[in-house]
Amino acid sequence: MTNPMNDQDVTAASDLPDQIWRWDAVDVAAHIRRGTISSHEALQSCYARTDALNPRLNAIVHADRERALLAANTADSLVYRGETLGPLHGVPVTIKLNVDVQGEATTNGVPAFAERIAPGDSTVVSNLLKAGAINVGRTNTPPFSFRWFTENPLHGRTLNPWDETVTSGGSSGGAGVSVAAGMCSLAHGTDIAGSIRYPAYVNGLAGLRTTPGRIPAFHPTTGLRFLGLQTMSAQGPLARRMRDLRLGLVAMSGADRRDPLWVPAQMDYPDDSAPVRVALVDEIPGSSLAPEIKIALNDAAQILEAAGYMVERATPPGMAEGVEIWQSIVMTEARMGMFAGVKAMGDDVILRSVENMLAGAPAIDLEGYALAIARRDQLRRQWNEFMSRYPLILLPTSCRLPMRWGADLGSTDDMKSVLADQSPLITVAALCLPGLNVPTGVVDGLPIGVQLVADSYREQRLLAAGSVIERAVDMPNLHDRF
Repeated sequence: MTNPMNDQDVTAASDLPDQIWRWDAVDVAAHIRRGTISSHEALQSCYARTDALNPRLNAIVHADRERALLAANTADSLVYRGETLGPLHGVPVTIKLNVDVQGEATTNGVPAFAERIAPGDSTVVSNLLKAGAINVGRTNTPPFSFRWFTENPLHGRTLNPWDETVTSGGSSGGAGVSVAAGMCSLAHGTDIAGSIRYPAYVNGLAGLRTTPGRIPAFHPTTGLRFLGLQTMSAQGPLARRMRDLRLGLVAMSGADRRDPLWVPAQMDYPDDSAPVRVALVDEIPGSSLAPEIKIALNDAAQILEAAGYMVERATPPGMAEGVEIWQSIVMTEARMGMFAGVKAMGDDVILRSVENMLAGAPAIDLEGYALAIARRDQLRRQWNEFMSRYPLILLPTSCRLPMRWGADLGSTDDMKSVLADQSPLITVAALCLPGLNVPTGVVDGLPIGVQLVADSYREQRLLAAGSVIERAVDMPNLHDRF
């Protein structure tokens, strides 16, 4: 396996800013391993940053600092004794509220779950801890992690540090803000319709939705999981740099056969970094692509071409059909379970959002549900054929600039427009593919980005191409703004 942390790429401590919270996860891990800094110092730096900004931004809504400090001290003792260290040894990370941390409430933004104390860690959490990471806190999410806007009646609203009038993203909005604002260098997120990629997009970050089955999804507090949730939902890291995503990906992907869909898939391939044919998708059927995003896509295409990639305009099949299939499967499952919990909350915001999504989704019976699954598999076969010609797809993350708060709370027609503009996010999830948001710049004070998609378990191909774009883009540093 490729070493996710190349010491030759590590910046010398003397050349870095004084504040450790500004550092990449790769740098933090390398300097802790060398003894240049301690895990305790890295944690305290992130907590100082959190104390300065989190009261306003509300990204981290729970933190067991005593346990984190104890873990950091233990990490430092292991360095002192010369023990074998994991790839994230001593690195501060955040964990989303919809997975389990032993002894803490897995609220998922739902007041009724405020006392749902996890009897053990979710696999992704235990994998991060085994890799040496330090959990600095739990990040906010909308109720049931089912919205592109992060606010809930239990923990409140998470604000976007770039502009408080636009969404911080969802459902991993707290995760995105925690990284963007410097409260950690690496965050855990989940994604069933863009919940990693969209917060990365609106916060100016790199965000990787992995292939479902790459990162185990066993959660002690979770009971039965419907088919759509099992097969479409994925986990992954959010970070400021591609190299940090690579570090997080390797750490999160440890085996656990308690997840029946986990696959011991190959991580690295010999041609991960080789330039391949790229499909440039700068027109989305049923959506009016924002001009700024079309420019970003074409700029990214030129960057890839300069690096040897062969870029052609081509449209994958069934973008709109993918949204319909996603609605048919996921919203049918929501009617069977989650919607009752949404109504019981008595919160008008999440109720309006979910009702708007339900209104646009077909009300289908068992036969219709089975047909939707069959149509999903048929469309995936078509995409497989498309990706045999174009191993890499360059397309929008979202077809519109970051949304203002409440964009999903208008009419059902407004929601249909939102779904059409988010179709690049939704269809990729419906087809169980990996996707990567790559930040490309700032427009009128708001970050934007583009999305890369590859075949199943080819996350390293995404990160290699994302690194090519990253190196050529002059992304403004949010940290210099406050």
